[in-house]
Amino acid sequence: MERAKAGKNEKRFVDLAQQKITDIRLTGKQRFTIKDVEISADQSLTDNGIHYLVEVDSGNMAKLLVGQYVLLNQLYNQEKGKAFFLVVHTYKNYNPQRTIKNLSLINEQLYAGTGIKFGAMHIDTLQQWQGGGISDFLSLISMPNIAVERDSP
Repeated sequence: MERAKAGKNEKRFVDLAQQKITDIRLTGKQRFTIKDVEISADQSLTDNGIHYLVEVDSGNMAKLLVGQYVLLNQLYNQEKGKAFFLVVHTYKNYNPQRTIKNLSLINEQLYAGTGIKFGAMHIDTLQQWQGGGISDFLSLISMPNIAVERDSP
């Protein structure tokens, strides 16, 4: 039943994106594999040389998103500086800043700030948006703006 919900939300994202973003060209699911380890992103698109890997999150599963981010950083086989991990939350009342904080911590502590760039949004933001071009859509995404604060020793 959970997979059916996820599939419905992925379709909702695709439908909304195609309705509201005038110049979007979604390129489908992307998979990355090394040996027997694989990770995927639900949807993808490229704009201005940046490869956006979109994960539509249907649950309240911050720990799974952290794991996915770690695996993407390990398995992504192209230039990481040209990748962007976008999480689109569908869980009711989920605050995307929680995801930003979690991924910021991983990026700073595991990758010294050199991990794949990332951002998050709630699908309701896309639903309520009036529409426009891809750059307008990208401006809706919450992104980290400062390094993760660490406790003093």
